[in-house]
Amino acid sequence: MSRVRRAAQRNLAIAFALGAAGLVAVGCSIAISRDLSAVPVGQVGFDDMCGLQEYFDALEIHSSPPPRVVSALDLEGTPKEGSKLDRGGRERFAFENDFQLKHLRRVLNQNWRRLPDELQTATAIEIEVKWSEKAGTKRVVTDQEAEISTGPQSWGLPYHVCLSELLYGEPLYRQRRTLWGLPLPGQPAKQSSVAPAPAPSSDAGVPATVDGAATRRD
Repeated sequence: MSRVRRAAQRNLAIAFALGAAGLVAVGCSIAISRDLSAVPVGQVGFDDMCGLQEYFDALEIHSSPPPRVVSALDLEGTPKEGSKLDRGGRERFAFENDFQLKHLRRVLNQNWRRLPDELQTATAIEIEVKWSEKAGTKRVVTDQEAEISTGPQSWGLPYHVCLSELLYGEPLYRQRRTLWGLPLPGQPAKQSSVAPAPAPSSDAGVPATVDGAATRRD
């Protein structure tokens, strides 16, 4: 067999091996299991579709500290003509106590699949995200993966709205608590500021008397 043919076969074998390894890596990477991309972001929080009201209530009464900010970098983009300055940055959070890890794992298990086993037993988990400011509130960017890690191991975490709610949803859930009149743990319920749907008129279709004669309201 000629040297050229052997070299061509060797290169083909290497390319095949690399392609197979890439397919295995893609097949084993973390993926979304509950897709909420078609739901408006505001509705996700208002309906508590991520199940985080209890979590933020606990942070509000200081029964648990929030995840520790390990590192933070603020970036400001160049404003376009007639627009406001774009603000964004990168932050890394550490979930370290039982309460934080319990809610983080619940959010992970409900919304992603093929999660590494290490995340289920780790005593500390860190998540690094890139954020941008929208309407004065930080939100995780939608077009880049976050990074989730424990110890020296790390994995890409595809964007999901519940990650943004978990990390930056405190103002929204405080507003939700007020709107619905939801009590903090150990406190009496407040009156909701959300107006109930109007009830039908109690006398609709009931005969009424006018000068002693019965008439029917239509």
